Amino acid sequence: MIWLENLKQLMSMIPEEIPLGFYECPYPYKRIISPELLKWCAESKRFFFIKDTSCNLENIKQKLEAIQGSTIKLFNANSSTLFETLQMGASGFSGVMANFHTDLYVWLCKNYKTDSKKSRILADFLTISSLIERQVYPVNAKYCQQKIGNFQSMFTRTKNTELLNDTGKLEVDQLMRLTEFMRDFLKITG
Repeated sequence: MIWLENLKQLMSMIPEEIPLGFYECPYPYKRIISPELLKWCAESKRFFFIKDTSCNLENIKQKLEAIQGSTIKLFNANSSTLFETLQMGASGFSGVMANFHTDLYVWLCKNYKTDSKKSRILADFLTISSLIERQVYPVNAKYCQQKIGNFQSMFTRTKNTELLNDTGKLEVDQLMRLTEFMRDFLKITG
């Protein structure tokens, strides 16, 4: 397989003490690592991280089985499948929606085992909230971060800021209010 041969060649040029990981390409051309290739990576003992963008529970389950007992930690980039994949053994979340409410993802990853009722409600909220990503991401995330004082500009490399119209801004404002409601519900402070 060409991909594996190229990976081996690349690995031979990287010092062995440098930890390696993968970020599957979600866009514009979806590139997903197969469970079989991930198993090879696990057996190499050089890899420690994979950001899964498959958005597919069965694929993630097979990957978790392939890396079981290895140094690789799988982080899910998809809000819709996060709760289920945490239950299957995923190590956490590594998705763009953390730009809107990181603390809610942290709470879910820490509490999904001990408070399943609130975790399910939060996971459902995070799934519906993630639909805003289809709006004008990353401009809308910059707008959100600007509103909380982290950025002075909404400029992005990939999208014109003018694409986020007044309705889009209202939608982000509404998401921010609902996020505050969830923080109160979960008693998240700070």
